[in-house]
Amino acid sequence: MTPPATRPAARTLTPAPMAGIATGVVLLGAGLGFSRVEIAVIGVVVLVAVALALAAGGHPDVSGPHLNLTRAPERTGPDRQRVVPVRVEAVAPGAEIVLVDATAARHRTERIALVGPTGHVVVPVHTAHTGDQELLAAEMVAVGADGAWTAPAPARVRLAARLEPQAVRLPFLPLPPAPAGLTGAHDAARPGDGGEFRDIHPFSYGDRLQRIDWKATARLARRPGDLFVRRSFATSDVEVALILDDADDLTGQVGDWVRGARGLGLPGSLDVAREAAWSFVCAYLDAGDQVSFHVLSRPGQAVRHGSGARHRQRLRAAISATSAQPRMSRTRSPHVARGALIVLLSTFLDDEPVRLVRLWRASGHRVVAVDTLPALRGERLRLEEIVASRIVLGLRADRIDEVRAMGADALVWDGDAGARIAALRTMSRRRRVG
Repeated sequence: MTPPATRPAARTLTPAPMAGIATGVVLLGAGLGFSRVEIAVIGVVVLVAVALALAAGGHPDVSGPHLNLTRAPERTGPDRQRVVPVRVEAVAPGAEIVLVDATAARHRTERIALVGPTGHVVVPVHTAHTGDQELLAAEMVAVGADGAWTAPAPARVRLAARLEPQAVRLPFLPLPPAPAGLTGAHDAARPGDGGEFRDIHPFSYGDRLQRIDWKATARLARRPGDLFVRRSFATSDVEVALILDDADDLTGQVGDWVRGARGLGLPGSLDVAREAAWSFVCAYLDAGDQVSFHVLSRPGQAVRHGSGARHRQRLRAAISATSAQPRMSRTRSPHVARGALIVLLSTFLDDEPVRLVRLWRASGHRVVAVDTLPALRGERLRLEEIVASRIVLGLRADRIDEVRAMGADALVWDGDAGARIAALRTMSRRRRVG
């Protein structure tokens, strides 16, 4: 990040040169008054030293100090945190020391001292969030020789970035009752090529000679000329609609919900939703399926169904750009294709997702309800906060039970990875409808 052209920053004298001038004058006067040459010489030396310190670095208004912030490639840290190195480069002509105050991820400030008129340092920014965020904000003060003057940068420099979610491998995928596509990685109910074994059938017009099963023919033929072919299921793709509920972005600390604060360094429900959505996108696109993406409060930002590398990038950009949008009224049901599998990502803290699941189930869609609330953490709460949290969490559990009663599948995302894979494996075993 290169800051725009800034006006030169005027340097401000510190108390040090004023004290030096006063000390030199007093020593010079005392030496002349008491006829002590050595004291007068010391006074002259002090005045000359102060003059040289003030003159160091040239004219004070030639150019002003400024900062450059540059993002480096990120890496993965412990506890699901991501580390984004940010290079901080300070330029301050004539300065002896540069003091930089860097605030990483809006909650940790550290002061860095750089020696010389130019210098740089790499600040690792630890964040548990994805999407749009401010990585680093920095301001600087240039200090002249012997601390004679200071010159602050004219403005605070900020570096914002959009961090994309990482995909979690999903070895099992739920499917709609009847995949409707023509080609893909899933078994359809109709006969065709490429799938699992279906049956042994008498040879008929249109069957290929390569499909004749000679062992079955020898066993089942009753008349000369009888032939039997080995038929398999066709492979098919499915239509998957990912629908993200962006009504809130809450951490696993219940106390933050009451105070309207955000736990430092803790992932929010939207971070969990982005990870889940991107994981489903990668898994279904790798299988050759058609995937669309919808946000409940922003129907105009939907990404229509498709597949391929370019569509994958469009989906990743749309998922990364999702932010919280408080829901003020009833939302319109996103338009999805007939027979599509619907994956709803929500915290289920209000009744709107339940209403939408009811509509989709009545229309014949299979629905997978993904609970995106982060794992709850133990913390000290006041008595009234404990009562309120139990009521809210109890109503939320009732909504999830109601969703299950409608025939939808419920999946807890943020928790034990083994339990999540086991739940997906159970969902993937649902029988097809021919």
